[in-house]
Order: sequence, then structure tokens, then C-alpha cells
Amino acid sequence: MEYGDRHYRELCSSETLRSGSKGFFRDFAEAVVNKVGNTWISEVFGKLLTDDERMRVIFGDSSVKEAVVEPLDRVRHIYRDKDAKISRARRIEGLKCLRSGDTNKALVLLSQAVLRAPLTGRVKAIDDGYSLALALMTRADVLIALEEVATAVEDLTAAAHEEVPHDLSVEIDLKLRECRKRLEETRGAVEIARSTRRNHYCKPIPPALTGGPHSVFPGLSRLVDIRESPDVGKHAVASGDVRVGDTLATEVPLASCLLPDYYGTHCHHCFVRLRAPMGCPHCSTVAFCGRTCRDIALNSYHKYECKVLVLLIGSGMSILSALALRMVTQVDLQTCRKLHHKCNELLELKTEGKAPKCQSEAPIKLEGSASKSAKRRQRKKKLLENLQMKSPEVDFRAYELVTHESLRSAIDFFERALMAVFLLKCLTTVDYFESSRRTLDSPTDDEITTGSLLLRNLQLLQFNAHEIFETRSSNEHRFRSNKTVYLGIAIYPSVARFNHDCYPAVTRYFAGRDIVIRATRPLKPGEVVAENYGPIFTKRNLKERQRVLNGRYWFKCTCRACTQDWPDFDGLIDYSPRFRWDHFIYCDKSEIFLPAAFFFM
Repeated sequence: MEYGDRHYRELCSSETLRSGSKGFFRDFAEAVVNKVGNTWISEVFGKLLTDDERMRVIFGDSSVKEAVVEPLDRVRHIYRDKDAKISRARRIEGLKCLRSGDTNKALVLLSQAVLRAPLTGRVKAIDDGYSLALALMTRADVLIALEEVATAVEDLTAAAHEEVPHDLSVEIDLKLRECRKRLEETRGAVEIARSTRRNHYCKPIPPALTGGPHSVFPGLSRLVDIRESPDVGKHAVASGDVRVGDTLATEVPLASCLLPDYYGTHCHHCFVRLRAPMGCPHCSTVAFCGRTCRDIALNSYHKYECKVLVLLIGSGMSILSALALRMVTQVDLQTCRKLHHKCNELLELKTEGKAPKCQSEAPIKLEGSASKSAKRRQRKKKLLENLQMKSPEVDFRAYELVTHESLRSAIDFFERALMAVFLLKCLTTVDYFESSRRTLDSPTDDEITTGSLLLRNLQLLQFNAHEIFETRSSNEHRFRSNKTVYLGIAIYPSVARFNHDCYPAVTRYFAGRDIVIRATRPLKPGEVVAENYGPIFTKRNLKERQRVLNGRYWFKCTCRACTQDWPDFDGLIDYSPRFRWDHFIYCDKSEIFLPAAFFFM
């Protein structure tokens, strides 16, 4: 290793894959490593050059295959099912709270009733099979009592879509008419109230980009450009004068995952806080802020993850590993094939010594590039253009991000390959490949392709994902009592191009799951637009910062704060400033001399 502590780097890398203290995947990986031996891993697996080869050798070597496939064949659906009894009990308890005037507790109980209620007609022995419709109707009564009529309309509309008896349908229709009439009468007052108070349960709207959106890079402002240099690769620079407070990026994630700790408090899809949640029709594990987010999830990733979500959590896999799976489950198999084909095209270009260009057609400016390099880029331009013409709908920007493949150890690659195989097994279990096969004994080409893509995801997310957080404040003080809460993780391909600086030029926050980047100091055209990956010079000394950055992101920082070893806040507090007065002027009103200028010494 060129810099730092190798053991610390390996520990950090392992933590981005799975937990070091809990979950069955750690035991599974250790058992496989012990079975195949370090010699095979370093001398055979470590010599492989592509992710396809790494996936195929696991199933091609008999001893490895036996150690891997047999335990994974025991993988089954594990999820939190619906329960009509619990739903009915929560509804009755919530109704009692409503009658006693405890509306907030009633809302919580009835939300639990909605989330635990099975599909209409599934359990006819309880509530005649109408548990869901009854829970929605009763919660609507609570919302009306809380003056949240618009949300009550959503519940009643959802109840109306259920197949219920005629008398229940008439009751729902009457309540809907009353609520809509009430909304019409109070629409103006409601709009004024919404504009004067902050609502944590509504999707926040990110600010507009200063200077307008970039013509090529999604989510970036026109004030930002992407350049490339041999020493730092592709990075963001200012393309115009940047002022403090300018919004330089508002990007939606390519993929995102909520931490399991917040499944009951935040929308599984958009990450806003839950008020009157809607549930998945099949499991009780997750919740959504409404039907829109629920339907988006059910039509993409959640229809596959639903039956194995509890299994994934119990495996001890990291949230980054969950995000690697999400990047696959949110697209179809045909898209996976196209992404895999693109990855192989990029690998061929790198093998030929031709650094690949970004997916966009923007002319990336080269700093200090020679004419020979420019000609080389022109030669490969046609190949990339043809590839983009074949699959213009596929977003492969994330697969152009750094993976540090050449720096990885054989054991690191092997453990990530094992995680890819485990995720692949989960996909076969939930019919992702639309096949009746339930074993990986002889994987198909599509399964190898998807496994290879999962392995690629596990590498690139380690260095390019962003933690999503929300800022919570109490009534004590608007700023001093603020607390940052880590909610989940996401991949933002455009913002991932922002390099690190211990004295960053921007700060970031989140509007739901959308990332917002704003300038914290002025920049001139051509200056680097850098964010901070965690260790900032005001809070950590040089040695600590270098250790964290090398261990977590595998690079040595050479920013000004590091090369000049700037003091942290503690060092600044101990420093006693001195001033020298340059000259004085006489104030006629005060009849005294005042300093006209001074210099910091």
C-alpha cells in the first residue's frame, strides 16, 4: 500500500460490504474462504481480470461451487406477512382513542391497522374480508377530526377502490362528497396555511439551479463544468463566477435505499416522513407516503424485494450492498443486458489504453492534454456514439465512475463476488429471471450477466455513494439544537464527479432524497468545485484526515489545507491575533482620532 494503514483500509472496505458483528453472510463468507483456501484465492481468483470471469469461476470450480451453492440453496422467502387479527385489534383500539379525544394516538393505531390489513377478501373470517377498507375509512374519520381533510380524501378514495358491499360503498361515497365540498369551501384558507408553515410530511421542492440547468449533465447548473486531468481524473470546475449561496446542483438519485431503522417513519421510496402511510399489498415491512410512491415501487424494485427484504436485513449486508441490488431490481432484465454490454465495451477501451468518455456528448475539457491524446479520443468517439445510439434509454453514467479495481486485493474481490452470488440467488428466488429454476447449480448467461453487474455495483458504490440525511431541530433553539439524522444512501452520477477538499467550496443538504449542492464561498471560472467527503480541516487534524480518506476512499488528499497543514478550530482558538494600525483620521464629531485601516499580523 502506498499510503496509510493497510489493516484499516481492509476493515473500512469490509464494512462497506457487510457487518462485522452480525448476520449470517459473514459466517457464510468465512466458511467459503476457509474451504477454498487463501492460496486458491490469491493464485487463481486473484489472477482474473473481469467480473464475468470472477462470477464464472465460482460456478466452474467444483470445490468452490460446492461450498457456495449448497448453503445458498437453502435461501427462502422471509418477510413480514399481513395479519387481519392485528389489524382489527388496532382499528378497535384506535376508534376508542378517537372517541376519547386522543386523535394523535388514534392516527398512529389506525395507520398500523392499515399497514397490517391483508388484501380485501383474503381473510373472510375476520371483518368479512374487509379489514383494509374499514381501516382506511376509520383513519379518514381521524384525519377529518385533525382538520387534514385532503389526506382523508386520499384514504376514502383508496377505500372506494376496494371491492366492498353496497352499503359500505354508499357510506364511503357520502363521506367523500362531504370532504370534497369542505375542501372546496376552505381551499383559499388551506393554501394560506400551507404557505406559512413548514410541513414535514409533504415532499420538499428543491431550489432552482442558479443560471439554469446544464445542457448535458443532469442535475448540474450551467455554472459547473466537468474537466479531466491526468492526476485527478474527471472533476467539477466553475464555468462562470460563482457566488455564495448559488445552487450548483439539484439531482435526483439514480437509485436510493432507506435504512431499515426508518421503515416505519419514512416513505420507503421518497424518504419523506410518514403521516398517513399506505402499505405494500403483500408485506408489512415497509410503508409509503401515498399511492403514487407505492405504485412506483411495486412496479419496479419492491415487487422483487418484497418477499426477501427481511432475509436481506438478517444477512447483515451493508446498506451499500442493498443499494447494489436496488440498481438491478429497479430495471428489467433487458436493461441489465444493455448495461452489461456497455461495461464490456468500456473494459475493451481501457484494455486498449483509451480512457472512456462520459455518456453525455459534452466536450469534456482536458487540462494540459497533448494533441496525441486529443486524436486518440477522436478515434474512439464513433464507437461510443454507436453504442449510445443502440441504447439511448439506458443510463450508464454510474458505470463510468471509479472502482479502484487495480488496487483491490484478491480477498476483497472474492468476498464481493460472494455477496454478488448471494444477491443473485435472492433474485432467482423471487422470479426476476422469469424461470422456474430455484438453484444456481448451472447458472444461465443472463444470471452470469446480472451477477457480473451486481459485482460491478458493489465496487463503484464503495467510493461514489452519498449518505442521505435530514436535519431535525427542537423548540429549544433553531440552530443550536439541530441534529443530523442519517436516513439512507443513494448514487448521484453527476454529483459524484465533485472531488474532495478539506476546505470545501460547497455544502450539501437533501430535499427528500434529492441532493442539493450550494456554494459556501465565491469561485472564479476554472476553479475546482469541491465538496467534503467527511473529514474537514476545522474539526480533524492532518493525520486523522489522511487516515480516514485513505482508508475509506483510497487516495491521499493534496488540497491546500493538507499540503499547508492548516490548524483546526482548537489550534485557531489558541492563536492570539495581533493588529497593526496603518494610519488614523480625525473625527470632527467625536473629536478623536480613529484608525483608518489595519492589518492582521
